[in-house]
Amino acid sequence: MVQQFIRSSLLSGCLQLAAMALFAQKADYAAANKYEADSLATRIGTLLVIPQFINHSDAFWFSDGGIPHKNTFLVDPKRQQQYLLFDKQKIVPQLAALRKEPVDSIRLPDTQQQLPKLGTSPDVVQFDYKGDIYLYNYVRGKLSKATATPRAAQRVWAPGSISPDKQWTIYEDGNKIVLKSLHDTATPNRVLANNETALSFTERYWHNATTFCLVREDTRKVGVLSVINSLAWPRPRVETYKYELPGDKNVKQFALFIGHVADAKLVQVNIEKWQDQEITVIPSDARSPEIFFTRSRRTRDEMELCAVDIQNGKVRVVINEVSKPYINTDLFAVKIWNGGNDILWWSDRSGWGHYYLYAKDGTMKNAVTHGEWTAARILQLDTLHRTLLYYGYGKEKGRNPNFPHVYESPLSGGAAKLITPEDASHQVFISPTGQYIVDTYSRIDQAPQTVLRTSHGKWVKAVFTPDISKLYAYGWKTPEPFTVKAKDGITNLYGIMWKPYNFDSTRKYPVISQVYPGPQTETVWTDFTVLDRYNNTSLAQLGCIVVCMGHRGGSPYRNAAYYKYGYGQLRDYALEDDKYGLEQLAQRYSFIDIHRVGITGHSGGGAMAATALCTYPDFYKVGVASSGNHDNSIYNRTWGESYQGISLGADSAADEVTANKNAVATPFTFKVDKNQSLAKNLKGKLLLVAGEYDMNVNPSNTLRMADALIHAGKDFELLILPGQTHTYEGDYKTYYQRKQWHFFGRYLIDGEGLGENTDLMKQ
Repeated sequence: MVQQFIRSSLLSGCLQLAAMALFAQKADYAAANKYEADSLATRIGTLLVIPQFINHSDAFWFSDGGIPHKNTFLVDPKRQQQYLLFDKQKIVPQLAALRKEPVDSIRLPDTQQQLPKLGTSPDVVQFDYKGDIYLYNYVRGKLSKATATPRAAQRVWAPGSISPDKQWTIYEDGNKIVLKSLHDTATPNRVLANNETALSFTERYWHNATTFCLVREDTRKVGVLSVINSLAWPRPRVETYKYELPGDKNVKQFALFIGHVADAKLVQVNIEKWQDQEITVIPSDARSPEIFFTRSRRTRDEMELCAVDIQNGKVRVVINEVSKPYINTDLFAVKIWNGGNDILWWSDRSGWGHYYLYAKDGTMKNAVTHGEWTAARILQLDTLHRTLLYYGYGKEKGRNPNFPHVYESPLSGGAAKLITPEDASHQVFISPTGQYIVDTYSRIDQAPQTVLRTSHGKWVKAVFTPDISKLYAYGWKTPEPFTVKAKDGITNLYGIMWKPYNFDSTRKYPVISQVYPGPQTETVWTDFTVLDRYNNTSLAQLGCIVVCMGHRGGSPYRNAAYYKYGYGQLRDYALEDDKYGLEQLAQRYSFIDIHRVGITGHSGGGAMAATALCTYPDFYKVGVASSGNHDNSIYNRTWGESYQGISLGADSAADEVTANKNAVATPFTFKVDKNQSLAKNLKGKLLLVAGEYDMNVNPSNTLRMADALIHAGKDFELLILPGQTHTYEGDYKTYYQRKQWHFFGRYLIDGEGLGENTDLMKQ
């Protein structure tokens, strides 16, 4: 008995020592603070070159965002040369000689916001110094004083409001929509329509010099939500705004009108087919005798391209598209040219997103792209040479399918040509002439390079390599990419891992999963990222491993089965992949402590974090959920009805055609699982956060979850940020970040009450 007691005591002591060793580490707030985003931002300049093309030419300028001195360069593709656009070392002594006085270089242009204007002569920029205009020839490096007064800037009209011949404009004057002549002052303005409250003309499209159309949106019956701004002065202010909820009976209604300059009247087009349909005007060239628009069914699984005769207003259906359970509107695109005789149409009918060429009568000519990969956003449609330039995903075997590459395909449907060959994530800009592309490519673990290519893929010259030496010297390190399997054991999921910079592979670290479930995107960066929006770098420096990974139902750039996986299970679909991915990482890396798992996310990620803690309460131990849509019945209608789905009333026909305007509207029903129903399962530590002035995810989402936790007797923390919207700014952003650090530091890293939740109702 004595020996058994001694053995038990020794075992108990060993377990206590092991537990003490496990939590011997303490959260390193100093390291987290050192590597937070604001500190890192001061040590990097421009990572992505955004070219500013000059006068619709191929030449462009950009700023390197250098630290401490910023430089602006001009790239001339025809000369294959690059110039320092505003060389102060050359300008200052010449300016001093011209003025015969010392020059204050601080008053000279330096940043993009102060960029000198391009002069009227080739190779010249102009700038102002103490009221005088000077011209600097950046090729010759010579400065001169301007002899003529610069021309006054021309008035810029709102896009789409001015006719192609620049003779007419349509604009809003108070509550009226007015047609105005731009050159004939004797022609009186003509009122086209009244723009009543919640009854607005949102699209103004000129088809040609004499014909235009307007889209009206009617939100008069749409319900409202409210938020309060406690910081408004002198009294707190309640803001009430129109907001459609999933399954609402009264939603936005669309109407289409056609008008002609000759009679200045609007004629409403009969576009009615589906109840609560939505329409969008699709531009086509002026030669077409028809105006094109798409109309979409409220169930999000069917849409049509329609054409309306501009003379008699008759509507015909050109293309009908059905895609179950919903159409991928993130990638959908349509282009119409050649007088309406050529139509380019995106569809995922093959299980992969691709482009198809149609004739004017709706007959499909051929598939433009094809194969087990995704053709995505159009970069350039060359109607003369009949080629298409676009982003593609997943075509290059052995590469991350989330990397965007650029391809060129003939409209006849031949082989796709790879334009950007590097195994990296590419972001490109096309020159106005379409002859060149500016390509910045990188990976999460590979610094960016910017090069100039022809639009057919020929390499022209290197443009820019950012200097990130100060960042590395500061101690920053790139995060690490990884791949795991989804719960099905087949699908590859791609992720990123951040480690503490004093990482010791012999230690055990808690792991935090930073999540965003999609379904319209994944927060798994594919390009070189220093300042990620969730500050994962600084979070890891507390003394933990931080990971983010994709989930089935996330990225729209994979195949249809991948991005439609979550349909009908909007609350839960991403959870098992996240848990299974973390378990695989723990098996692969001995330094990950699978018994100390945290989770954090914002918006959809905030909802997922709370769902995870309450669905797998013995796995996820600590969570921070900010601005989460915990109750999707009071979140955005488009979101909920697209990704969760709606159904028609039991008494309705299969097709709710409502050409008869007097027909009784069929009720739509929306059902979704909510986080509130899971509150009773909470075991771990949960912090709920919301901005009180959030008009995107109304703070009621967070407060309803808090209410459910209170009724379940669960202990949790709640932080409401006064005056803040869906994004937190300034001191509030910093405060939230510190609160997140201390929450994970206290409970996950230091291990205080890990996995325990006090039942307050029983105390």
